[in-house]
Order: sequence, then C-alpha cells, then structure tokens
Amino acid sequence: MTIWNRSSAKGQNRLGFTLIELLVVIAIIAVLIALLLPAVQAAREAARRAQCTNNLKQLGLAAANYTDVNGTTPLHMFRRAGEWDGAAAGSSGNRSWYCVILPFVEQTGMYDALNFSYSAGWSEIGYAGSDPHATGPNATVILAGVSSFLCPSDGERNTYGGINWANFNYVASCGVPRNMLWPGAPSTNAASPPPPTGFISTSRMNVGGPWSTKWRQNTAKSFSMGAFTDGLSNTLAFSESLISNGTGENRDPRRNLRTAVDGYMDNYDPYLDIVVRSGLATAYNWPAWTEERGMTWAFSDAWQKHTFASVFPPNAVPVVCYSSDTFRCEECDGAMNPTSNHPGGVMVAMGDGSARFIKNSISLPAWWALGTRAGGEVVSADSY
Repeated sequence: MTIWNRSSAKGQNRLGFTLIELLVVIAIIAVLIALLLPAVQAAREAARRAQCTNNLKQLGLAAANYTDVNGTTPLHMFRRAGEWDGAAAGSSGNRSWYCVILPFVEQTGMYDALNFSYSAGWSEIGYAGSDPHATGPNATVILAGVSSFLCPSDGERNTYGGINWANFNYVASCGVPRNMLWPGAPSTNAASPPPPTGFISTSRMNVGGPWSTKWRQNTAKSFSMGAFTDGLSNTLAFSESLISNGTGENRDPRRNLRTAVDGYMDNYDPYLDIVVRSGLATAYNWPAWTEERGMTWAFSDAWQKHTFASVFPPNAVPVVCYSSDTFRCEECDGAMNPTSNHPGGVMVAMGDGSARFIKNSISLPAWWALGTRAGGEVVSADSY
C-alpha cells in the first residue's frame, strides 16, 4: 500500500514562487528604481554643475590675471586684418579670447605653439570642403581639446566637415548690443553706436568691410578695470552655450541659431523689449549659421560664436540678428543668449571671478543690467 505524506507534498509545492508573488516582487523593484533613479540623476547633475561652476571660476580668475598683466580684459580677435583693407594691415586675427588666456589656465605650451602673427582664415587650419583633415600651421593647437572649456552637462560634439574639432561651451559677454536702447530711452537719431557694453575686449582687426563708416566706429575696443563702474561683481563675464552637432538642424532647438524676421534689431535704436517680443514670436532657424557653433575654441571668424549678449533670457532659443554681415563681421552686435542643460537656468562667471546660477525666469531688466559694465543700473541680489 502506498503511504501519502501530506507534509512532503506540501513542501514540494512551496519550492517556487507563484506568478502573483513574482509579479509583486518585480513591481516592488520597479517602484524602488523609479524612486531612486531621479535621485541618482540629480546627484550626477549636481556633480556636473559643480564641475561647470569650477570651470567658469577658472575662466574668471584667468581673465582677472590676464587683466592684471595686460591692463585690459581678454581680447577677442574675431576677424583678421587683411580681409577687406589689404595686406598693409597685416594678417593677424582669427584668435578667440580663449587663446590669450591660455597661460593663465595652465596651458602655456599651447600658447607658445600658436602663431599669433599669422592668419589666413579657413586656409590657416588646412580645412577645404570635403577634406576630412585640418593640417594648417595652427591646426595642432586648434584640434587640441581642453576639458575645462567644456561643460560636462552638454555631451554634444560638433564634427562639422567630419573633423574631430576641439569644441567649447563657454562664451564671453559682449553685454547689451551697442545699438539697442532700453525701453523709453530717447533716440540717438542714428548716431554712431557706442563701444560694446560688456566685459570682453574686441577687435575686428580692420576698418574696412560692410556697414557704414559711422557704424564701424567703436567696434575695436579694449576695456581696463576703470571701465567697470558698475562693479566687477555686478558685470557678467562668461556663461554657457550649447554646441551644435555640426549640421544646420539640431533636435534641441536651443542648439540652432535663428534669424529675425526683419532688420529691426540690426538697425539704429531698436528697443530691447520690442526686439525680445518680436524675436521670440517670429524668428526662424537659419541652418548656415548653426553648423559651426561651438566648433573650435581657438579659431574664430565669428561663425563659431565665442560671445553672448544680454538681450533674450537664458535658455531661450537663440535669435542672433538679421543680416549675415552682422553675424560674421560685428559679432558683439549679435544677440545670442546663453544656453545650458542645467535644469532651470545657466551658470555664469562675474567679472570678479565669482560664479553664480542665473534662473531662466530672471526679469529682463535685471538681465540687461547685469550685461553692462557701466550702465549705472541698480541690480538687487534677490532679482536673479
């Protein structure tokens, strides 16, 4: 006779999980992951933002040291001398502001390797159309990446033309474009625009080129510490800019550069509030302007966009200008705003080397005021 052992049978049935128990365990694990993942992502972003803050502090301190040695803020030579007025003016230029501060960010070797007296536009770096190599006299430095020139929260790469360029994220402040007026300000009656209003010193390297002689006045200006009557701690020096993928179309619209629907913002006496309202409502992407954005930290012919302006709010889709002549020949007359992948705003470095976080929701008058070095505006610390 077979003896049936009830306890043995019961034990055998309990060797595994039921389907319901398994689903409950999976659901609990999924809930835990859902709870932990945002915290992990937030911790990673906090670390990236801390690194970005450190990078901007380094740039701010490097600029301060450069100014102590040279008497002016770093010089951004965004065009070259021989483009319009001939060989008599030389061929220097095409050097971004990054180049002159290299010795102050522990990159003296790169600084010594750069030939500052030579520039021939794109032919300088040996790039020609479909040629996937950059082999010009300064190509070694132009292709050498510097980690502190990149924000770790971006993650994009600009490989325009199939070349692994040394990209950059940080841009210098040109302030409020010199032709633009605050709301309610009296017209200048088409007088020559003043010098750039921001932190960085600029040079077109020549007096020829597009626009009128009156407009071209005051485009090549250097600024000493005495020019910052608003105070260095109240003046923007550097901020962030998202990199293009090397094409004219990026999935994130903030990586694209847009053109205004008409020439109002490029003309004499446009009002800031009208420029912002019209630009945000009607501007559209201009692919040719977007391709080289953030491409190379060293070489500049204004298409790479090494500067920003305090016109549109942080992280708005950038509206630069209307005319390609403004875009390429008067970089500090453009209105490109800072952009970043930091949630809620952008990091900035002030003229005194301190770093701060500026919210996307900053009031426009406060944003405009922070951009100027000598506007006389009063900006409360709790306004941004």
